[in-house]
Amino acid sequence: MVSQKGLFSIILTSLLTLSGCTGSVDPQVHDFKGANIDPPVEFRTFELVDSNAEPYNSTDLEGQVLVIAFLFTNCPDICPIISSNLNWLTQQLGDDVGKNVTIMSITVDPWRDSPDVFAEYMTRMNLSWPHLTVNDTEDEIGVLEDVWGDFGVGLQIVENSSNGTSARHHPMDYVVDHSTGTVLVDKNGMQRVWWADLDWMPELVLEDVRHLINE
Repeated sequence: MVSQKGLFSIILTSLLTLSGCTGSVDPQVHDFKGANIDPPVEFRTFELVDSNAEPYNSTDLEGQVLVIAFLFTNCPDICPIISSNLNWLTQQLGDDVGKNVTIMSITVDPWRDSPDVFAEYMTRMNLSWPHLTVNDTEDEIGVLEDVWGDFGVGLQIVENSSNGTSARHHPMDYVVDHSTGTVLVDKNGMQRVWWADLDWMPELVLEDVRHLINE
C-alpha cells in the first residue's frame, strides 16, 4: 500500500493502462463512438462511501450498465462540465436510470471531498446520482487507489506551499493534476468504452450507453 506521505507524489497508471484482470466474458467488439477498451477489462468490486456517509458497494449493481466518471469538487474547469454532461445524460435516460443504468462520480481528491463536501456539491449543481469517496484513513485511501488503478486514472498531487495541513491531514494548498475519463461498463461488469474528459460529446455518449443497454 502507498503511504500517506507518498500519495503527494504518486503517479498512478494512466488512461487505458489498466490493472484489472480480463474476465471470461468476451463481448463482441462494437464500433463505439468513444474509445473501445479492447479487450474489455474486468474491475475489482469495491465499497466506497456516498454523500450520506453510507457504504456503497459495486456488487449491488450487477446486471446494470455503469457510467463511471472521476472528478473532484475543487476542480476549476473540466469537472463541472462533466457533471453538467452527466446531468443531461441522466435526463435523457429517464426511467433507465436506476433500472438498467447506474451513473456514479468517484473522487480523485478524497482528502478534501468528504461526504459532506460532496453533498453540498450535489445540491449546488443539482445532481442526483451517487458521488463516492472514502474516509481519510490510510486503509480506505488504499481502497480508492485500487479503484483508480482499475479504471486507468492517472493523478499527481502537487503541493503549492508549506503552510500547514488541513483538517483532513493534508497540505492546505495543493493541486490535483489528473488524467481521467468516463468509463462505460457493460451488464457483465466489463469495461467497454472510454470517454476522455476533453472528448466528451453528450449525444454520442448517450448513443454508446443505449447500445450497452440493448446488448
